Amino acid sequence: MQRIGLVLKSSEESAIVLGKKICDYVKGSGRDVLLEPSCSELASQWGVSITDHLCDDADLLVVLGGDGTILRAVSLFNAKSVPVLGVNLGRVGFMADVAPADAVPALEAAFQGTAVHAKRMMLQVTLPDGKKSRVLNDVVIHWGKRARLIDVGVQVGDSEEIEVRADGLIVSTPIGSSAYSFAANGPLVHPRIEAILLTPICSYSGLNRPLIIPPDLSITLFMRRGEFLILTLDGHDTVNLEVGQSIFIEKSPLPFVTVNFGERRYLDVLQEKLGLLRPSGPGNPGTMLGGLPESPV
Repeated sequence: MQRIGLVLKSSEESAIVLGKKICDYVKGSGRDVLLEPSCSELASQWGVSITDHLCDDADLLVVLGGDGTILRAVSLFNAKSVPVLGVNLGRVGFMADVAPADAVPALEAAFQGTAVHAKRMMLQVTLPDGKKSRVLNDVVIHWGKRARLIDVGVQVGDSEEIEVRADGLIVSTPIGSSAYSFAANGPLVHPRIEAILLTPICSYSGLNRPLIIPPDLSITLFMRRGEFLILTLDGHDTVNLEVGQSIFIEKSPLPFVTVNFGERRYLDVLQEKLGLLRPSGPGNPGTMLGGLPESPV
């Protein structure tokens, strides 16, 4: 693990301060630091290199920010899936879970091989022009300008087409089940489970409940009706769609590999971030879900 890629918001002062600290530690350990071309000024100040192929060149990716910054980092993946250590400078931190004060100890654990690596599935999306993109959270089809129903045909594997008439449709991973899909009344799915979720948004007819399918089945989405159709990938990349076009979605051949520092239970995270669970105790007969024995997130 010789080359450490650093992804951060150069406009955020806290990210710059922590980035400089991490950079000094990594260089002091005899390793190299790589930054994106957009951070060329910082690279010059810190005496490190820039690269156009950050995820291909790095052995480990350190992301300073929130979950949105991690999603942007995932969009940089190309030929390989580089392990990601997320340091949370945002508000939620489902994926970026390392506290800023623990950033250097977490890096040290990664260098010594004592950090826990966990693989999570991503989706691969083939667009109408043949271009392929990977997403960690979700793919969303919705109106771009007017609040009207869209009509999308959904084919799972080689099954017959299912109609979806709704405000939109979310196709997500288990990690993405706690994001937009959850806001649309989709189920929460443990990230160790591999599955693909389809969640309609304010369904009118056809598929009117969330559907979970196994990861070995592909999904083809046919644009049947609607104006100004928009496809959003992980909340940051958007693609304009037209009636008659189709989108192909499947499990990505590359996993998302997260580097965890310390034990972190998924159900504890739900309680901490969403306040969904009620622990048991004196005077409270509820089940202590957060105490279930399970592997770290």
